[in-house]
Amino acid sequence: MHLGWNMAELKQMIGKRAQLRNEKSRLASDGSDSYHVDMNTRIAELEGFALDTRDRLSRIEERLDACATKSDVKDLETTMHKELHSLTWKFIGIAVVLVSMVYFVATQVKA
Repeated sequence: MHLGWNMAELKQMIGKRAQLRNEKSRLASDGSDSYHVDMNTRIAELEGFALDTRDRLSRIEERLDACATKSDVKDLETTMHKELHSLTWKFIGIAVVLVSMVYFVATQVKA
């Protein structure tokens, strides 16, 4: 199932993650308080990502509501089988009547 990400977006996400990891290790060794500021930025980005993910999941759920389930397909298969069976016997009945009519005409008409 396609979630709407292309390779460029994935590479960009991986690059950002690596950059944040490098900054975290640099700031942790730095001993300054800027690590907490960066953490707040990361949290804000994660919250934005969570909102985006929620929106994408809701669109996926909407699409799935329109899809047939296994039981829907099975019910359709059963109905089609019954209809085909019924039509087959109707066709055989019509063929028998036509053959009988042709036989009657052939034996009764004197040429």
